[in-house]
Amino acid sequence: MADQKFDERFKLRYLHPRFLFSWLGIAILAILAYLPSRCRDAIADLTYKPLSKLNVGFKRKALVNLRLAFPDMTSQQLEELYADFLRVGIKVTLGYGIPFFRSREYLKSTYIVTGEEFLKEAVSLNRPILFMAPHAWAIDHCGLYLSASGLNMCTMMHSSKNQVYDWFMNKMRLKFGGKVYERGAGVRSVLKALKDGYHCFFLPDQDLGEKSSRFVKFFAEDKASLIVLPKISQFGNAVILPMFSCYNEERRKYEVVFDHYFDNYPSDDLMKDVRRMNASIEHMVEGREKQYMWFLQIYKSRPGGWTMSYAEASKKENLRNLKEYLKNKKVEELSRKDRS
Repeated sequence: MADQKFDERFKLRYLHPRFLFSWLGIAILAILAYLPSRCRDAIADLTYKPLSKLNVGFKRKALVNLRLAFPDMTSQQLEELYADFLRVGIKVTLGYGIPFFRSREYLKSTYIVTGEEFLKEAVSLNRPILFMAPHAWAIDHCGLYLSASGLNMCTMMHSSKNQVYDWFMNKMRLKFGGKVYERGAGVRSVLKALKDGYHCFFLPDQDLGEKSSRFVKFFAEDKASLIVLPKISQFGNAVILPMFSCYNEERRKYEVVFDHYFDNYPSDDLMKDVRRMNASIEHMVEGREKQYMWFLQIYKSRPGGWTMSYAEASKKENLRNLKEYLKNKKVEELSRKDRS
C-alpha cells in the first residue's frame, strides 16, 4: 500500500454514541475559536499554576526529559520551566479550533513570521523543501501557515484510537489542500510526493526505535535519532529548512520561525548529518524551551537495546539521580539479556 493517504471524508460511524465526548470537545473548541485571544489566555493564566502542581503521568514524563536534557538545572528551575511549558500548552490547546473553524484571512492574521527571508531563499531554489519541524505545542497551527501561504504540502501522521479526533485533526491539516499519509505508507510515499511537486512537513525528533535510528547527543543526553532525513534529502533532491512553531504570549499570536536551510547536506558522514539535525533542533528550542513538547517519550529507546520506563524513571528516588539510575538499569538489562 504505497499511497496510504488519510481519507478526510466524513463517515456516519463518527456519530456513534461512543464519540459523544469527542464531539462535545470539538463544540467547546468551536466556541473558544470565536473568543478574543485574551479571553482564552486568561483561562490558561488562571489555571496553569494549580494544574502544574498535580503529580500526573504527563508531568512525570516531562520532568524526566527535562532532567536528562538540562542536568544542571535545579529542581525548582525544572518545576518553573514545567509550569511555563504547561501555560503555553493550555493557551495553544484552547485555540485548536481556530484553524478548523476560522477563515483563511483570519488565520493568516494570527501569524508572526520570523526568518521569512530563509523561507523565500529556500523557495527560490526551485527544489522540494523538507520543513524540519520538531514537536512543539503550536506545531499544527504553524504548520498550516505553509499551505495557507500557497505551498503544496504533504506530511505523515500516526493514527490514534479515536477516529473522530483523527478526522478533526487531519481535516484541519488539509484545510488548504495537500496530502496526509499514514505513517505505515513509508518514505517512498513522501519521495513520490516530492517528485510530484509537493513539499514535506517532517517531524525529525520522533523516537521510532533503535532500528530506524542512531544514538546521537540531543541536549545533554544521547537520543535515538532518525537517520531518514539525509536519505530523503538525497533521494528526493530536497532542501532541508529548519522550522519551529511558537505561541507568542506577549503578542497573543502564533510565531513561525525559520532558520537557514542546510548547505552541503547530506554529507558522506551519516552520524555527522544526524548530529547536525539534532543541533539544529537544539538551536531552535534554545530560549524557547517552554514551547517544546517535553511530555513525549523523547529518550525512551536506550543505547544497548533496552527501553526506559518513564513511570519507573520518574519515581522520586530515581529522578533525584537519574543518570545513576539509567546507568544501573542498563547494566541490569544487559545482564538479563545475557542470561536469556
